[in-house]
Amino acid sequence: MPSVLFVNTRRSPLEVNATALAAHRLGFEVLVLADRQPPFAGELVAETRIVDTFDTAAAREAALELVRRHDVRGVLTWGDRDVEFVAGLTTELGLPGLPPAAARTVRNKFLTREALAAAGRPDLMPRYALVHDEESLGRAAAHVGYPAVLKPTGASGSRGIHRVHGPDDLATEYGLLRSFTRPERDPIFRARPGELIYEELLGGTEHSVEGLVVGDEIRIVGITDKWVAAPYSVEYLQIHPTALDRGQQDAVEELAARTVRAAGMRDCAFHLECRLLPDGTARLLEIAGRIGGGYITSHLIPLATGIDFYAAAIAVATGNAPDLERRGTLHAGSRQLISPRAGTFTGFTGLNTVLELPGVEHVALDQAVGTRVALPPEDYMSCVLGSVIARRASHSAVHEVLRQAAQAAAPAFAEPGQGPEHGESHGPSQSAPAAHAR
Repeated sequence: MPSVLFVNTRRSPLEVNATALAAHRLGFEVLVLADRQPPFAGELVAETRIVDTFDTAAAREAALELVRRHDVRGVLTWGDRDVEFVAGLTTELGLPGLPPAAARTVRNKFLTREALAAAGRPDLMPRYALVHDEESLGRAAAHVGYPAVLKPTGASGSRGIHRVHGPDDLATEYGLLRSFTRPERDPIFRARPGELIYEELLGGTEHSVEGLVVGDEIRIVGITDKWVAAPYSVEYLQIHPTALDRGQQDAVEELAARTVRAAGMRDCAFHLECRLLPDGTARLLEIAGRIGGGYITSHLIPLATGIDFYAAAIAVATGNAPDLERRGTLHAGSRQLISPRAGTFTGFTGLNTVLELPGVEHVALDQAVGTRVALPPEDYMSCVLGSVIARRASHSAVHEVLRQAAQAAAPAFAEPGQGPEHGESHGPSQSAPAAHAR
């Protein structure tokens, strides 16, 4: 039976199983190469190999061993960390995929900006500078000014995005990020330890573009409206499709096309994030050579438009034409339930109320009950406790039901000396602040 090989998976079981189901709909069996046993329904996967995928030599040998025993037609990864490894593997195997040079470019925010600048489009980016030590930090601040954003060049998932309001913040935020980007803390920083980018803080609204590059043809599937919360740009709300008018959409789509071309991308899915400024111009935040997260490509696009984005991405990776026919005109959104405090999470006391809201399709626990939750900058991920996915007939209706869900969820926490079963509710989650630059 023809196969597709997945190198690691998404974090949420709701997203993970969606990848395997999409492969089966296209007639492929699923092989998995991963650091740990992924949360698939077991019958959906033909074979799983556990290997340290940061050890690229060991991961390559494990992948080639699977290829020798199976009819592998494509290789995909669903997150940023393995984009470069998969690009090298597909090139070696002669399969469709992102070219290695393009993979290096999109995995590094500085290199992406340099590629756009080389293409003659510095107007599509914020002012920026590379930072690798205190001396370059000072030069960057002098060049870009304040307020600004300081963030790792190679992180993902909105981790490590710090605002710098003025000179008094500079050393503090730099110190926090130097500690965060140590390879011993997170192996994703092995290739570029301590490498940061300093860029101007942008206003306006935030959006992402979901698309595919089929050969060298760019196929934009849609634009998603996004909201992030200050001060660490934690993403908490996505709605698809966008409420932008046609002219604004054109500006965002032109930015996406220019960036894809400048980076040299082909035969892949892409997820671009940007800001639309009050004057109607779009500015790049980052682009990734993989599908978008936040349940955008797994659930929001299929619920709103009928497009099976995961199946389309697998089709491109296996050299087949993706089915991008729209079969719906609804709106769908995902609201992340952000922890209001640190502590041991014991569940949501308002879950029944959330499930009864009209339009709610799914509620996912992004943190297991009993997890010790920390807030940024100590931890950028565990503060996302869960997600609510809803579908309604309009953008505003989705926004409203997700607002109600966030207010009703009521996360609970164990007090000192109590077990998880004795949690105390700390009231409804509050609506997060308006969007800020990522």
